[in-house]
Amino acid sequence: MSESRRVGVVVYRSSRLTRLNAWRKRTPLNPYWLDRLMLRRSVQRIARTASGRMLDIGVSEAPYRELFEPFIERYIGLEYPPSALDKHPGMWSILDVVKIAVQVFGDGRRLPFRTSSLDAVLATEVLEHVPHPELFVREMARVTKPGGAVLITVPFIQPLHELPSDYFRFTPSSLRVFAEEAGLEVESITSRGNFASAIGALLSQWLLRSLGASRLQSDGSVILSRWRSVLVLPFTALVQVLFFGLSKLTNDTAVCQGYAMVARKPRA
Repeated sequence: MSESRRVGVVVYRSSRLTRLNAWRKRTPLNPYWLDRLMLRRSVQRIARTASGRMLDIGVSEAPYRELFEPFIERYIGLEYPPSALDKHPGMWSILDVVKIAVQVFGDGRRLPFRTSSLDAVLATEVLEHVPHPELFVREMARVTKPGGAVLITVPFIQPLHELPSDYFRFTPSSLRVFAEEAGLEVESITSRGNFASAIGALLSQWLLRSLGASRLQSDGSVILSRWRSVLVLPFTALVQVLFFGLSKLTNDTAVCQGYAMVARKPRA
C-alpha cells in the first residue's frame, strides 16, 4: 500500500472513531449522560424567559446556544481567559475557531459591559467556580436592563470538578439571598432532577471512578482505561437508564442534581 493510501486509511478510521465517540457521548454509554440530560432540560425550561441581547458568561463551547436563539436577538459569549486556556490549551493558535463561541474575553467579576446594557445574562454551572458568588451575581445584575432576566444554574449534588477552582454547592435559599442582595426579584427557582436521578448520576460516576478509571487527575477528572471501559460503560448505562425511569416515579427533590433560577431586575 502506498504512503498516501495508508494515510488516507488512518484518517478515515480516525474520523469514524471520532464520530462513534461523539455518538456515545450523547447516549447512556456516557457516564455523565444523566447529569447532562437533566442540565439541558433545566436550561431549556429557562431559555424562554430570555430576550433581546443576551450574555452567556463562561460560554465554553456554547452548548446551549440553540436553545436560546428562538427567543433572543443577539447571543454574546464571554469566557475567562485562564479558564478557556485550561479547557483549550492551544486556544491562541485556533483563535478564529474559538471566536465562533467566544466573542468577548473578560472576568465575570468585572464584566466589560455598561450598566443596564443587556436584556438577559446567563451563567450555567459557573457560580461554584467563583470565590465570591454574591459579588458575581451583583455584577450580573448591574449590566442587566430594568425588566431584564438574570438566569443561573448551579449544582447541588455533584462530584468535585475543575479543581482547585471548585468552591461551593448551593441551595434555593442561598440563591434567593444572592439575588435579593443584588436588587433582583426572584421569579422561580426549580430543581434539576430529583432524589432518584441524583443517585443514578452519582452511582454511574462512582462506577466510572472506581472501576473504569486508569488514573484520577488533579483537577478531579478521570482518564478512562480502554479495556476496563468496555466492561464498565454498559453497567453505567444500565444504572442511568434504570434511575432515569425511577425519577419519573418520585417528586422528592430534597436531594437533586442542581437548581435553576430566573430573576428580574425591577423596572422601577
